[in-house]
Amino acid sequence: MVDDEAADICDELTRFSDAQATLLTSRGLVYLTDLKLDGGRHATIVAASHADAESVARARGRGERVIGRMAFGFLHGLRRSLLQKMRLCA
Repeated sequence: MVDDEAADICDELTRFSDAQATLLTSRGLVYLTDLKLDGGRHATIVAASHADAESVARARGRGERVIGRMAFGFLHGLRRSLLQKMRLCA
């Protein structure tokens, strides 16, 4: 199980502005992950490929699973939801 502080660190998209996050997503560089948390929390990884995203998830050692590439239209609602649930990372 992952605590809230660890989940904050795992959500890489919170480190970018809305414009930057939109650009990264439109280029297919943002991957959605599923963390082993109560309530089914999601996070993101910025990576060049699915294999790279899986490598990052494994290296974190938190039981994180890469779901797939984040679709452009899905970004806005998910980002708002994530930011409401998580504190911004410094």
